[in-house]
Amino acid sequence: MSASASSRYSQHLNASPLPLRYLGAALAQGALGWFGQRYFSVDGLVGYFGPGGGWALAVLLMGGRKYAWSLGMGGLVGELLAGTPLPLALLSSVGMTLSALLGHWLLRRDARFDAAFLNLRDYRQLLLKAAVLAPGPSALLGISGGTALGLLQTETYGLRLLQWWAGIGLGVMLVTPLVMTLLRGRHKFLVQRRGWETLLVLLTGALLGQFVLLDWLPQLLPLLPRKAYWLFPLVVWTAVRLGLLPTLLFTCITTVQAMSGLRENYGFFANSSIEFGLLDRWSYISTLSLVGITLAVYFKQRERDEAELRIAATAFECQEGMIITDAKRRILRTNQSFTRITGYSQEDVLGQTTAFMRADRQPASFYDNAWRTAREQGFWSDEVWHRRKNGEIFPQWLTATAVKDAYGEITNYVVTHIDISYRKQREAEVLAGQLEQRDALVREVHHRIKNNLQGITGLLRQFAQSYPETADPINQAIGRVRSIAVIHGLQGRSSERTVRLCELTSAIAGDISAVWQVPVRVDIPSPWTPCIIDEAEAVPLALVLNELIINAVKHGSQQARGVEVRLRKGEQADHVQVRISNTGSWQAPPPAPGNAPIRGGLQLIEAMLPRSGAQLLRDEEDGMIHVWLMLTPPVITLETARNTHVPDPDTQSPAPAG
Repeated sequence: MSASASSRYSQHLNASPLPLRYLGAALAQGALGWFGQRYFSVDGLVGYFGPGGGWALAVLLMGGRKYAWSLGMGGLVGELLAGTPLPLALLSSVGMTLSALLGHWLLRRDARFDAAFLNLRDYRQLLLKAAVLAPGPSALLGISGGTALGLLQTETYGLRLLQWWAGIGLGVMLVTPLVMTLLRGRHKFLVQRRGWETLLVLLTGALLGQFVLLDWLPQLLPLLPRKAYWLFPLVVWTAVRLGLLPTLLFTCITTVQAMSGLRENYGFFANSSIEFGLLDRWSYISTLSLVGITLAVYFKQRERDEAELRIAATAFECQEGMIITDAKRRILRTNQSFTRITGYSQEDVLGQTTAFMRADRQPASFYDNAWRTAREQGFWSDEVWHRRKNGEIFPQWLTATAVKDAYGEITNYVVTHIDISYRKQREAEVLAGQLEQRDALVREVHHRIKNNLQGITGLLRQFAQSYPETADPINQAIGRVRSIAVIHGLQGRSSERTVRLCELTSAIAGDISAVWQVPVRVDIPSPWTPCIIDEAEAVPLALVLNELIINAVKHGSQQARGVEVRLRKGEQADHVQVRISNTGSWQAPPPAPGNAPIRGGLQLIEAMLPRSGAQLLRDEEDGMIHVWLMLTPPVITLETARNTHVPDPDTQSPAPAG
């Protein structure tokens, strides 16, 4: 029995204390046992309808095996009250309990069994396992014991065994589902919209059963023929229109009527032989019950399936785009949301695979892995870029779920599409806002560092004025500090914290010119495609440029003081040559012919150079000294976003952005 059904019945049983529950189960078992032996047995020993067997199985299904002893005690008391000798009563009660336990075990072995009998499979299991197989211990123990005790004749052993077996089976077939259905709350049908129809049908069935099965009013209606099949249209109506519980009540009433006339041998099935009359009644009741209960369960199951289909159809037309494919991923059906999201109608995509929507932003291996995961694990989901019918590429959250049959084979895939364009847009907006706040904070930090460094240079300049003998080294220190301040000033001005080489060079040249009172001319051709300095190398490169320009200022000729800084592209667009020139001559020995690496005088500057991407060269020609700073990636990278026009290179102010 399923966990849901078990919990429902446990709620009914747990409504009262445990001793009262045991007592109630025993009293009901005793009453039904007495009723069966008193009214449904030929000789008071062997019954042909055992409602107690159906009650016992229902109690075990509801409450578990712990009720077995109370059922056995109740059955024993009922047998004794019906006049059954003590030895046979004891064997009968033990056999009834064993049959109920066997039926409970056979049904509980299948975890899918639900005693609510919501589908034909559950009722079929009840018939085959509990009504056909489970009565065996009760019949064998009771008939064998009665024969051994001399209470039953040996020559009628087989007939009595069949009679006992069929009587218990009939009780299980009718009483067990009736009790389980009543305790599920189905008795509320009396206050539902078909309650009066149910009462009318049951009353009509009872009156018709009295007339056909019990010879009721034969004198008043002598010419009206009595036909047993008259009850079949009524039970079919009950099953189709009213459901399982009214059908069970109808068949139980009819069974009581049919079996009540057996002892006196009257009614439609009256026969000179009671054995044949009993066989006729069993066949009739079994057929009537099977037809009615099967139809009731079938139509209830169909009604439930139709409701589930309506729910599924409603869910299918949801806000999410949905595709149903076969096992080979060919599209069988889509919903309206899929058309709204992608622009493709169902007719556009039938028979195709989902590959037609791919936007080629993910490799084919991505999709192969996705379908492999869905096939092997039964589920896959991820973000995918697809293409709408109008060619627009957009992001989707895709989920693929495998649908398997009873044998575990994949029959279909259900693929859901969620358009996450708006979500991605919102995420981008939030990220942009966060980056804007971060950039504002970074710019503020760089601005404050620049201001503090400029404050330091002011203090150094005051110290140099107070102690003129320290002016040269302090001015050199001021230049270094100001070059670092330039870096932070440029980084604080840019949202990307990028520093362009042309800007840095112009800014340092302007500062040095102001401090040393020496003209420093910056020559940048126009147009000029700027290069970005690597952030980690910005400060070292600023110090290198500062030292090179200060050295040119300090060591230039006194007659023609002035320094020229010229920027030119190298052999490639992302290579830059920075040439710093001043009048004068090297004090070192004459260099080797042509350009050669600097050795000796600028060793400190060489030590500050980045390990790769920067090189110093020197040259002397016609009274001019040239120092070349050769820069290549990774120290600098070409900025290709836009070309920037730099104003007249004769100006001494820093070059503008770009």
